[in-house]
Amino acid sequence: MAEGPSQERLTAEGIIKIYTSMKVDAVAVAPLDLAAGVDILLASQKQGFPWLSANLLDLKGQPLFEPMRIKKVGAVKVGLIGLTGPLNSPPRGIRQADWRTLLPPLIEKTARQCDVLVLLSSLPPAENQEIARQFPALHLILSANLDRGNMNPQQVNNSLITQTDRQGKYQGVLTIDWNKNGKWGNSMDEELNTLRNRLGALDWQLQRMEKRVEPQLPEYLAKVKLIEENREAVAQKINALERKGKETGNGQASTSGISSFSSNFIPLKQSLPEAPEIRAIITGIKQQVNELNQKIVKKEEGLPFLGHDGCKSCHPAQTRFWQSTNHSRAWETLKKANQAFNLECLPCHVISNSEIPVNRNQLLALPKSLQTVGCENCHVGSGKSHAANPEQFHMKKQVEEKICLSCHTPQHDSHFNYQEKLKRIACPAN
Repeated sequence: MAEGPSQERLTAEGIIKIYTSMKVDAVAVAPLDLAAGVDILLASQKQGFPWLSANLLDLKGQPLFEPMRIKKVGAVKVGLIGLTGPLNSPPRGIRQADWRTLLPPLIEKTARQCDVLVLLSSLPPAENQEIARQFPALHLILSANLDRGNMNPQQVNNSLITQTDRQGKYQGVLTIDWNKNGKWGNSMDEELNTLRNRLGALDWQLQRMEKRVEPQLPEYLAKVKLIEENREAVAQKINALERKGKETGNGQASTSGISSFSSNFIPLKQSLPEAPEIRAIITGIKQQVNELNQKIVKKEEGLPFLGHDGCKSCHPAQTRFWQSTNHSRAWETLKKANQAFNLECLPCHVISNSEIPVNRNQLLALPKSLQTVGCENCHVGSGKSHAANPEQFHMKKQVEEKICLSCHTPQHDSHFNYQEKLKRIACPAN
């Protein structure tokens, strides 16, 4: 019997709708895709959604999803294989096979049917590199490591390994000039762009040198001469490549058997126009999650948190200062974004800390005094216990960096600087 709605299930259904509207060719099942259970993925697969995973098997050893598929792009046949990264605790009825056993025959079979062979993998980076070294028939590995962010193509054996940052912050564009009999080389366009950037940097250095107040010093003249020589050498390389491009007629190297590529990461800024159909799906997910979680809200009593109202009787100056910080308004930012009942977001926007684990559903029903990032988040501990017996139950006076980094992760705050931000939120001394 299918499970009832949950935040994870509603989110998964919405993401599948979004990918479907984008007409994706293939999506490899990653560990996080199983958060709402495998049934929703299998149901969407029956409706035509292109899930791939060669190493997720049922208890009889049969693949749960398509291991591979062939996509024709113009005259080129592209083979796509999916591998799921390690599962800490596989869902019931699923076992995860070792890629070392299943990949050799699968790659051999798929390589015979296609021109370009691509692996979609959420395995750790070291294992992706091991696969690239072991299987020269692989041309491209698109990885999904949550800690790596954007990764320019790196060549290992005859495979390029690359990925884009998580959470849709960038669009990765990989342009390939394919030669089916060849190996990877450099795109002439990419090499020209690199040389032109270098030429611009050298011109800038010369302009700065011209503004020096003592231009006749021997050291100055020697440095200018060296920059000018480097500039001339770069300019000659650019001219040679441009002539070569005109000779071949397409701007690409004519070396036989070489496949070239160029890559770019396009930041998806909020100022970019939105796709109305995608925006509608996202808005719908948020609304459904809010409505679902509001139904399970119960008045929570007996929580160990005191809240800022209780702290201010002994620490009035610190409380007044805290009220001027963004921490005091953290829950309000969720409310404005229609995410006030999103259980993925709440722990970093309300009273919560690592030493007092609570059921996350309890965070849905906090009183107003606890709907904030307050004293107990940063100073860690039970405010109630401390207030009742401050000599015995101490709060941490120094806010440790690991406390901040539990919420200010690179995914949510890529420019976070602990020392700098600590100065801005440090309470006045008692």
